[in-house]
Amino acid sequence: MTVQRILMSSLIENSPFIEEIFNRKNIKILLSGFFEKFGAKCPTGSFKDYITGLTLYFRRKKELVVVSAGNVARAFFYKASVLKRPLTIVLPEYALKGLKIPVPPSKTVTIYAIKGEYNDAIDFSKELVANNPEKYEHEGGLSNEWRIKGLYRLFRRLPEFDVYFQAVSGGVGPMSVYETSRLTGRKLPRLFLSQNLPYAPVLSAVMGEKMPEPEEAEKILAKVLSNAKTNISLLSKLINESKGKIYGITNDEINEMKTVFEKYLEDEIDYSCGVTLASVRKAIESGDIKKNETLLIHITGGGYARIKKYSPDERQIIKV
Repeated sequence: MTVQRILMSSLIENSPFIEEIFNRKNIKILLSGFFEKFGAKCPTGSFKDYITGLTLYFRRKKELVVVSAGNVARAFFYKASVLKRPLTIVLPEYALKGLKIPVPPSKTVTIYAIKGEYNDAIDFSKELVANNPEKYEHEGGLSNEWRIKGLYRLFRRLPEFDVYFQAVSGGVGPMSVYETSRLTGRKLPRLFLSQNLPYAPVLSAVMGEKMPEPEEAEKILAKVLSNAKTNISLLSKLINESKGKIYGITNDEINEMKTVFEKYLEDEIDYSCGVTLASVRKAIESGDIKKNETLLIHITGGGYARIKKYSPDERQIIKV
């Protein structure tokens, strides 16, 4: 097994354990979390740490409004606290318990905690910006070019691969892989994405099925994947253009793969990473992967226990 540190992440290659789990070779694991054993040290424990610095540096005209149910909120909360930059975070109230960062929080950050689900937080954030256009600007999600450029710094340093696996919510990961291929002239990898059943809005849209009812979002473990308002048509285009696929993964499938992989890492991983890992097994067992293809599995978050130290001050939280 070889482990290479790449910026804040680590790349694992030729791991007998991984090869045994999936019963095949040519598998690379990209760890973007806080896993000291493997040298991965994203400050807030996820790949979203790549997207915050450039965004906050280049977007200064107005106060940014960031909406998130997890990793994005934590990453922006951390970076804005380090830089002492004004920032407004909107999240569903249940996500407050995970909003802990490795440094004392800055008073420059305001947090709106919304009763309801992720999509309710998205609606509130849009209303907040619309009612205060002179003060606020929406961070933009997938349409924020600095998110893509931030992750480009990571992906352009990786060795080439044929298939990319990641659970998807907003879509910045696969979009950054696409842009990296375009900018470097590399072959576009097949994008194999996944979501958590029964609430899988991107999967439903790609399959031409009826969108799941909002209450279904309460049933999934990987709640960070419950964004139904991302650019689904763009994600569909990326999947089709790359000759990729999207899978639906159940809670039981998540727990099974999450448990196995956590024993290997000796640390926790995000539920969304369990979705990713289960989709790899499903793709292999269904014959969707060719024997000679090299797979890159992106573990996008984990190791949170070591970096979740400081909660926001109650005075900077506004409950709605």
